[in-house]
Amino acid sequence: MRLNKIPSMKRVFFLWITYLVSTTMSIQAQELLPKSMTKYEEGILDKYLSKFSEKTATNPPNFPIRTMAEWEEIKAITLSWQGYSGILTEIVREAVEEVEVIIFTSNANNVENILINAGVNTDQVTYINQSTNSIWIRDYGQHTVYANDVEDQVLIDWIYNRPRPLDDESPQLIANYYGYELYNTNTGNTQLVNTGGNFMSDGMGNAFASNLILEENDGWGPYGSVNYPNHSEAEIDDIMNQFMGINQYIKMETLPYDGIHHIDMHMKLLNEETLLIAEYPEGIADGPQIEANIQYILDNFTTPYGNSYNIIRIPSPPSTSGAFPDNSGYYRTYTNSVFINSKVLVPFYRTEYDTIAQRIYEEALPGYEIIGIDCDNSGNNIISASGAIHCITKAVGVDDPLLINHAPMKSMSYGPNIQFQASAQHRYGIESMELFYKIEGGNYTSMLMNNIQGNDYACEVNGIPTNTEIEYYFKATASNGKVINRPIVAPQGGYKFTIELTYPSSQSIELYYGWNLISSYLNSNQSVEEIFTPIEENIVIVKNNYGTAYLPEWDFNGIGAFNSLEGYFVKTTLSTTLNINGTFILPEENPIPLNNGWSAISYLRTDAVPADLVFAEIVNDNNLVIAKNHLGQAYLPDWDFNGIGNLIPGQGYQLKVNQADELLYLPINETY
Repeated sequence: MRLNKIPSMKRVFFLWITYLVSTTMSIQAQELLPKSMTKYEEGILDKYLSKFSEKTATNPPNFPIRTMAEWEEIKAITLSWQGYSGILTEIVREAVEEVEVIIFTSNANNVENILINAGVNTDQVTYINQSTNSIWIRDYGQHTVYANDVEDQVLIDWIYNRPRPLDDESPQLIANYYGYELYNTNTGNTQLVNTGGNFMSDGMGNAFASNLILEENDGWGPYGSVNYPNHSEAEIDDIMNQFMGINQYIKMETLPYDGIHHIDMHMKLLNEETLLIAEYPEGIADGPQIEANIQYILDNFTTPYGNSYNIIRIPSPPSTSGAFPDNSGYYRTYTNSVFINSKVLVPFYRTEYDTIAQRIYEEALPGYEIIGIDCDNSGNNIISASGAIHCITKAVGVDDPLLINHAPMKSMSYGPNIQFQASAQHRYGIESMELFYKIEGGNYTSMLMNNIQGNDYACEVNGIPTNTEIEYYFKATASNGKVINRPIVAPQGGYKFTIELTYPSSQSIELYYGWNLISSYLNSNQSVEEIFTPIEENIVIVKNNYGTAYLPEWDFNGIGAFNSLEGYFVKTTLSTTLNINGTFILPEENPIPLNNGWSAISYLRTDAVPADLVFAEIVNDNNLVIAKNHLGQAYLPDWDFNGIGNLIPGQGYQLKVNQADELLYLPINETY
């Protein structure tokens, strides 16, 4: 246990504000304050807000800043010990395994005894001997921002949207405790009322809020106070940019049945591109407005990487009677969770719904320890006060963070090369950046990434098999030796995607004026005449390797069926395109017969591959004399000369061998 003494100036300040809240404090001694405004508080709101205009002006930071995302590495969480001791105890139990826990309380010995009696290790617990008005520290607590993305940490404090002066002092006390600078949006043209439960940032300059941020800064506010700041939306955006580094501030309609209009009651950012969204049965409670808000986001905004947001839905449970918030049910939600490095603490309610929520979190955040904390039991029914886990916790970031940003890979169609990209930053620079990846059921393979520009790193992986799950993570090492993985829980869990092998069913082959040598990797089950009928007016002759011909002008087909293992010589009167539909021929199951002497062969792969690699096995048997394309460009193995370059899908090739042989291509999901 550590007891942090309040500086004398803080004791003086406490006495100065006591007259303002003496009546309030007596009320609070009798009952715990909800997240929402009480009737009494509505009556004193004007007086509370007027005090901020009397304070000394605080300029915004005069350096570039970045707001921390919740999944980044943190060194502490802050709590206010105001009732709900069972829930707070479980939060501390889990948090002390990861970070320092700072507790605001006027009775540290009592809290210490509660924790020790519950078997909680308090070595990482620090007490700040200061009472607060309420437990809802998310709304009034400090915000971590970093200078120049990853340098000095400073704290930001907004005007709290409740007349609770003791709550509003906590950011300054945290700043004092750690020796951080504190910047306030409390004076002059940068006055801003805001609340932490209505704010989420991706750590890359984008943030989300409900329209509550507009209502509480329109000069009148939801409670009709003339002392609310009076700003346009553009001015609000500018203040958030100056103090928080927010470049895109996404605001959504408030929900009809969420009385506090805080977005953390129905959504959560899980990473730069993923939103976890509360779901209700169709047409129930706030379900329709939530869906409308998400559609608004998808229609108008993209992730920092220019992609559409990935939406994961998580069902919101009703009361035991089946009631939802539109029918007097509490606002039970699973999105009101908190990251604490490798852990995610999630509010739980009833087993039949909790197990579903846990599965959704575990699938969305593999490797994280998902821990449920009951927020709906008779002794600690915090959800009845319109809040849960996220509402009563607030993080402090680490100093000098090692930051990795990445757009998680999505399942994709097969390609021979897969490129991985991420960015990494540290104030002392990056020593190395590595990719670790593994195939389903295998071990991790590591690969150094190349610094391609600025903070961006990339590498290319070949030969990843298809229709299997790939799991991967990044490891950054700073020049001062600091190391971090992304996701932070790796290698226990990483990002996952699959490469799906889908075979083509159509092929377009470009024919040039004059002679061509073509082939197809599709079996069309058609005659040569049927294949060329759509462009027959442009065809002079089609020949196979034996000189047998199709002559459209004479309506003569001496070739018969189109054989996809052969190449065909085609003469045209002008450039045109031949389109073929059919079933893909698996190259590894269809060896190409090679005659003693000359053959015209088909190329059955979908990618371009150097001729010397494709023909290597025949060359090793000393059997290939020459390979040619339709232009006469040659591959001469005896001279180690490849004038063809790559074999191209849709093209045919002439081969001369010393004796009859077979050419077997590799599967299209394998590389040469």
